[in-house]
Amino acid sequence: MKKGIGRFTPLSFAYIIVFVIIILTSTYIYFRSGRIIQSVAIVILCSVLITITIKVGTDKTFKNILESLNRDIEKVCKGDFSYMVDTENAGIVKEISVCINSIISEMRSILNNFFSISNLIVESTTKVHTASELASTAMGEIKQTVEQIEKGVGIQANDAQQGVSAVEKLSEQISLVYNSYNSITDDTKKIKDLNNIGLQSVKVLRAKSKENYDTAEKIFSVIEKLTNSTKDIGSLVESIESIAEQTNLLALNAAIEAARAGEAGKGFAVVAEEVRKLADQSRKSTEEINMLMKSIQEESLMAIEAMEIMKKVSADQNAAVNKTDSSFNDIANAINSIILKINDVNQSITKMQNDKTEVINVIESISAISGETVAFSKELAVSSEHQLEHINDMNESAVKLSDLVKELDSKLRKYKV
Repeated sequence: MKKGIGRFTPLSFAYIIVFVIIILTSTYIYFRSGRIIQSVAIVILCSVLITITIKVGTDKTFKNILESLNRDIEKVCKGDFSYMVDTENAGIVKEISVCINSIISEMRSILNNFFSISNLIVESTTKVHTASELASTAMGEIKQTVEQIEKGVGIQANDAQQGVSAVEKLSEQISLVYNSYNSITDDTKKIKDLNNIGLQSVKVLRAKSKENYDTAEKIFSVIEKLTNSTKDIGSLVESIESIAEQTNLLALNAAIEAARAGEAGKGFAVVAEEVRKLADQSRKSTEEINMLMKSIQEESLMAIEAMEIMKKVSADQNAAVNKTDSSFNDIANAINSIILKINDVNQSITKMQNDKTEVINVIESISAISGETVAFSKELAVSSEHQLEHINDMNESAVKLSDLVKELDSKLRKYKV
């Protein structure tokens, strides 16, 4: 016996009761566990089944189709979205099957998109976590660096103050050097005057040395001439001595001849004797002259040797005078160079005096900037601490977000797509 469509039977009423229970159960699960996708799918599908059950009677063909559709819905309720409902043999519920397939496709797309987004969120939170850790480490290093800068700037400010004191002391030393420079300038002028006097004295000494050398040359020439003259006199004495010997020999011969002549030769013998005596005296005189000439020659040789020594001494003296003159000239040049350098030193000292104030101003400016840098470093340290706190908070939030996404991902992984 066929049941008419639109008529209620106990089976239809049972389906209605079951579907109402499913709806209530799904709603309870929705509020208890937050399974939004599954609950929505169950509500929609159960509503469709209720409509079908109310509208359709007990047609066996439709019953089979409904049972097949019910099995498909049970798979969906279990989270299996990996298949599609058969719409070719759906009969009167084809439109419903198409709608269910549309819902399955949409759910599959939603799940796939969620899995992709969850992966991106996990990767992003991991990167944020890594970056925040690096930033935290960097901020810690920045904090340490700022503390070191603050310490270094404090030392620099102290050094700047000490620099001002050192420049003040240097200024005092510069003043002493400047006063000493004036004294050195006066002493240098005195040395230059004395050196000029020494140069004049050397010129006079050179002139006197030249006169002595010229006089020694003249004396040497005279002694040489005297020596040559004594040599000529020696030759004459030798001639006289030879003549005296011959005269003595002739007188001796005359005396012999006078003795032979007897009385007639007595007068001639007296003359011969006188001649012989005169020859002897001449010989003695020539001997004395000869001895005197030898003495004169020896003394002349000694005088020549002394003059040679004197000439050498005079030449050495002249060379020493020239060297002394050169030394005085070198001293004069050195003094002039010293004066030029002293003038340069004076200019440098004057410039140092002028630069002293500027250096002090610069150091004081550095000290002021150092103080500002210390204040800025403190502010930067406080700001770094705040940034570090924000970075840590961001890191914690990223970790929590990653954990939530992973938890949600693990809950949705049981659905097949």
